[in-house]
Amino acid sequence: MRYAMIVACARGEDLRPLTNSDMPTAFLALGDRRTLLQRAVDCLNRTVLAENTWVLVEPGLRARAEAELDDRIHIVTTDAGETSALLNALSEMTSSENGSSTVLVASGTHVVTDEARYEQRLHAGFVMAESSGQAVSFTASGDGEGQRATGIQCWPSARLAARLASNGSSATDSVLGLLTSAASDLPSLSLGGTGWSEVADWNSVKHVLGYVEKPWGHERLWALNQHYAGKILFIKAGESLSLQYHEIKDETIRIASGSMRLRAGPSADRLETHILDPGMSYEISTRVVHQMEAIEDCTVIEVSTPHLTDVVRLEDRYGRT
Repeated sequence: MRYAMIVACARGEDLRPLTNSDMPTAFLALGDRRTLLQRAVDCLNRTVLAENTWVLVEPGLRARAEAELDDRIHIVTTDAGETSALLNALSEMTSSENGSSTVLVASGTHVVTDEARYEQRLHAGFVMAESSGQAVSFTASGDGEGQRATGIQCWPSARLAARLASNGSSATDSVLGLLTSAASDLPSLSLGGTGWSEVADWNSVKHVLGYVEKPWGHERLWALNQHYAGKILFIKAGESLSLQYHEIKDETIRIASGSMRLRAGPSADRLETHILDPGMSYEISTRVVHQMEAIEDCTVIEVSTPHLTDVVRLEDRYGRT
């Protein structure tokens, strides 16, 4: 039997203010309506059954994880009692299946662009672990010295239970230790060609969001750090972004080409319409309700604070929430 343990506890200290205590890295939605955690779990759909999947989160995020994930998935918090119960379940599973089960241990803070190939690699890892009785580590790069462990490993359940039980620290620290170790003593499989990327710093976020297709056109991210972000938006004639506002994000737009109809105001029923042509700029402050609509194909340069996920949609013609 195959199982998965997805760890979604990373606080994202290096990504503040994009992340915070209420928005750890795994719960970011970058370029996709799904959060990183949802995407990580979705990648396992054809490899590991939902009822055989555990997700480890901070206690305050249990309700959110339960709302976002399939209700067959087991949500476990980092409370000592719950992680101990998780390890007990692992031990019981091992004994009940005579040690023949295999567990994938993975971080919930990565993205994959070729999910089919990624699933193939995970399947190969399960097969290797099951046939050899040894744990298998996945690497982000190809063969060669200095390749970096991704924090994704397949373990025969008996070996995993013994490894975690032998660690003197807490159960949560034991699991996190597996993910952060280089695992250089384990045989490895490359994730090259799957588009795998860990979301751990500003460069990785910039890589994920470098180019994002939108129903109204597309956007390119050309600058991002903890202080500011820069985007280029292309809006097709007649298309529009959602009617929205930002809780924290502050932005200024400048029209590079084409023309736009911008509706902006303090509330959805108090909007003023502005026609913006090339060279014109407009500052959109925090909590200003606004909507951009292209009169003709329009290229927009946007600079803002780095709160890229701070969007509250009020109306959207494409059905996005």
